[in-house]
Amino acid sequence: MNKIILMGICSLPLLAGCQQNETERELSATEMMSLQASVSNLSLSRTVTDAADAATTFEAGDEIGFFMPEEDAPVKWTLTGDGWQSETPLVWEDKVNEFEFCAYYPYSEESAVRTAIPMPDLSAQTGEFSALGEFDFLAARCTSGYKTNSGAVSFTGAYAFRHVYSLLSITVKKDRAEENVSISKAVLKGSGLFSRTSYRFGETSEADGIVAAADASPADELSLAYDVPAEVASETGYSLTLLCNPSVLEENSEFSISYMRDGISYTATTDKLGKEFQAGTYNKYTLKLTKEGLVLIGQEIVGWNEEVIPDIAFEETPVE
Repeated sequence: MNKIILMGICSLPLLAGCQQNETERELSATEMMSLQASVSNLSLSRTVTDAADAATTFEAGDEIGFFMPEEDAPVKWTLTGDGWQSETPLVWEDKVNEFEFCAYYPYSEESAVRTAIPMPDLSAQTGEFSALGEFDFLAARCTSGYKTNSGAVSFTGAYAFRHVYSLLSITVKKDRAEENVSISKAVLKGSGLFSRTSYRFGETSEADGIVAAADASPADELSLAYDVPAEVASETGYSLTLLCNPSVLEENSEFSISYMRDGISYTATTDKLGKEFQAGTYNKYTLKLTKEGLVLIGQEIVGWNEEVIPDIAFEETPVE
């Protein structure tokens, strides 16, 4: 009501000036909000193209979903050359108190609310390292006030974005360089490992996590069939990079391959990958293909929480 009265007493030549003064007074009462964001630790995400360089940073064009306190609908922020820009201007409620903010990456146009954020469809993975970014998902929560970071909500340091899925890299090598080995199919099985899920931000950080997506069908295996068999190179072997839902299974997972060696078809299966796939862990398995089967010859953790993996042996069975 006061604004209407003030505008009403302005003469026409001064109308624009009156409106500008009103805007300045409004912005002086509630300061504009900015944003800072990074990814926790050295890890893999859509910004990584070389497995040897696992440092993750956001790049121009990346989009995150951002929840203001007490709001259920996300606001999109996009990284530009001038920093993070919000789809709609956001302001601090006040300059004194601290507030809690939540965010996730990547933002999508699918309908999302704080307690049900659609996540990528893991059953559509190809196993290629270069496609990892299409399925990655990160989340963050922070407490911040206007005075904390000069008006910026900062998802950095202890509040940085963290990977939600569990990551596995499986490399198959051969023991004899002169042999011709090619893989025609690879399958990883485990209850719910690849089912559609959504992410929820609870009332506290302890309540945050993955939940089954509404009306989603169970996806207990990921099967990768190759129209052109994948060659197992002499030095580097052949590698699969897969994301799965964080899980503690009742039964061991099962990994199997169908392959051809010197013109003869074989299958090999193991149930020794274990039952636990913790969120934010990157487990690298290296398996050697011998006449007796597949044996684990190496295990490495890159930028994720270390997880000890037992030795693995495959039983090799000729295809009849």
